[in-house]
Amino acid sequence: MQSNSLEYNNNRIQVRNRKSMLEIRIPIKKNSIALLMMLLATAAWTVGLYVLVRIELHLQYFWYKAGLILAIAAWFVLGMTVASFFIWLFFGRERILVTNKYLITDKPLVLFYRRNIYDIAAISNLRTDIEIYKANRGGTWIDESRTVIRFDTTDKLVTFARGITKQEAEFILLQLAKSTYLQKQQFAVEQHF
Repeated sequence: MQSNSLEYNNNRIQVRNRKSMLEIRIPIKKNSIALLMMLLATAAWTVGLYVLVRIELHLQYFWYKAGLILAIAAWFVLGMTVASFFIWLFFGRERILVTNKYLITDKPLVLFYRRNIYDIAAISNLRTDIEIYKANRGGTWIDESRTVIRFDTTDKLVTFARGITKQEAEFILLQLAKSTYLQKQQFAVEQHF
C-alpha cells in the first residue's frame, strides 16, 4: 500500500507530511569512539563465548557442565544487553508525530520505549532553547549546553529533540509552523539560542 506523503530531508532530519499526520525523525548522532568501543567489546564477547563453549564440550563431569551452561547463559544475556545498546548506537532515533489532536514524542531507548502524548490544544510557547546539563569530563563535573525544543502545557514544561544543532531546531520549528496542526499563537514570539 502506497502512502501519499511528501518527503523532505535536511541532512539528518527527515520530515514526512502525510494526509492526517506530520512525522519528523531525528536520528541520533553517531559517536565514533563509542562505536569503536562497542566493536571491540563485541569481539571480546565473541571470543569469550567461543572459549566457554569449547570448554563445555570437553568437560566430562555433570556438575561442571551444568555450572558452565549457566555461565554461558549469563554471558549470552550480558551480550544481548550490550547488543541492544550497539543497535541503538547505529539505528537510534527520536520521532515527533503531530496530528490534529495530539503531539507525540517517542524515543526507543536501549531496554525500553519512551512515548509521551500531549493534547495539541494544551501546547503553548513552542520554542527552541538552550538546556544546561552536567557532564563528567575527565573526572570533573562541568556545565555543558545543548540545543533543544521546548513547549509549555498546563501541567509541565516539555523538552525534546535534545542535542540537535541550531539549524536543525529552526528547521523542525519551521516544519511544525508550516503544518496546519498548530496555530500561530502556540509558538513563542522569540526563540532562545
